Amino acid sequence: MKIDSLVTPKGILLDVDGTLTNKQRVVSPRTKEVITKIAGKGIKVGVATGRSYASLASYILPFFPKRSLHLVAGGGQIVRADGKIIWEKAIPHAQVVDICQEAEALGAAYAFGQGPILYRSDKALANAAKHPWGITAKSTRGLADWSTPLVSITNLNEKVRHFLSQQKALSVKEITTGSSVGVWAKKQGLLLKETLAVGDSLNDLELMKMVGLSVAMGQSPEKVKLAADITIGDTDENGLAEFLEKLFI
Repeated sequence: MKIDSLVTPKGILLDVDGTLTNKQRVVSPRTKEVITKIAGKGIKVGVATGRSYASLASYILPFFPKRSLHLVAGGGQIVRADGKIIWEKAIPHAQVVDICQEAEALGAAYAFGQGPILYRSDKALANAAKHPWGITAKSTRGLADWSTPLVSITNLNEKVRHFLSQQKALSVKEITTGSSVGVWAKKQGLLLKETLAVGDSLNDLELMKMVGLSVAMGQSPEKVKLAADITIGDTDENGLAEFLEKLFI
């Protein structure tokens, strides 16, 4: 499919890691500029990611208009760039506590977002401080309400994997970016067929199947490229910016 033959979408959803950012976790100046220009044309542009708002608040979302809508936490939350929650499906407090504390007792670490704060296991706080995006991370000690759209468990071992396999979910049942993209579109008066999605990993496949136009980054696995309507350049070669410039500017 040639770019010249494409109908201009009215909404865009961008994966973050490896799509919006390069392999050094940096958004290039060229990408920042094209996002600003596209938003200035009235096109709805946001991110669709498994990351929480807390992970994106300091570095990623400031590149978007304050009132732009973003699909975060694996589809569990739609939030404005300025932090206002528009829609959310949260895991109840008690369930989050059980998952996190049991996983930690087995040697894992946990993290979950609430607003601009990423709550983490005490032993994982030091790593959060080293993240280049300036993420605000805190301990859960003293936190009264642990409810959140998505829990992330890291430092997996065999016991942790077995425990997690017995859990109903680390997110609300049947909630994914693919299942929630229709809500994102409807909130902005868009149809799914008017929406474009760009991704680079197997996690993006469900979302890509739901929209009118799906785009794979050049470094994507072959399965993602085959599923997409079009494949563009590598993230380290400004592939996203080049594609968006040709399509919208």
